[in-house]
Amino acid sequence: MTDYNDWAAYLEQLTKDCADRQATAELRDEHSPTDEPGIAALPTIYRDTQFRSLLEASWAATLDSLGIVWDYEPETFELDSGARYLPDFHLTEIGVWVEVKGPGIPRIEKAYELGRMLACPCKPSSCDCRWPGGEMVIVGHPPRTFNVWNDDTYSHWPDRAKAKLARNHDGFVHWTSTRHVNSWMTRCSGCRRVTWVEAQRLRRCAACGAHSESPLYRDHENGFEFVRLPWLSAANTQTDHNTAA
Repeated sequence: MTDYNDWAAYLEQLTKDCADRQATAELRDEHSPTDEPGIAALPTIYRDTQFRSLLEASWAATLDSLGIVWDYEPETFELDSGARYLPDFHLTEIGVWVEVKGPGIPRIEKAYELGRMLACPCKPSSCDCRWPGGEMVIVGHPPRTFNVWNDDTYSHWPDRAKAKLARNHDGFVHWTSTRHVNSWMTRCSGCRRVTWVEAQRLRRCAACGAHSESPLYRDHENGFEFVRLPWLSAANTQTDHNTAA
């Protein structure tokens, strides 16, 4: 990419961020405050989509940064229990549903029920379903903190440089599988998509079908960075007439 294209891409991104910030400020100015804690109570506009929370919007930005195609709340499910359930994200190219929850992980029973419904009954050695093992359902949590002080990779860095890196780092993608089994994130060595894998999915990429030989990262292994949207925080989206003189 040339310097010109780099600059053009930067300006395009900046323009989108400014539009999101303005739209979010106007949305929140009309929004009635709730007693919900912090991140869950902030409706947010990101890329022409209105999210119920800043955490959901940050997850959308994170998925974009990983090259993962997403739809927001595209389908309501009738669960076997009779309950209706609207998951937050459908990752259409990799066969994954994501339910985003803030601190405390409240009300995740429906996500676990959907995970059981979408699992396929095939044996790992003979599964030829479009999505090996069936579509996954994961619960996305607030990002896992990056602790530069305990990372041997940066042990030789000066303290000032470590502190700056810690301030600018957004943390890591943090999730739980609804199937009570080990789950990983990886980047397919064939199509280069980032995806979640478990069981049958370890044999082939859910998106392209290629046998992937890329490293696997568990939730605690800090493989992929989360993307926060600091310009959409509560402090940065107050309208002028709400700001003290």
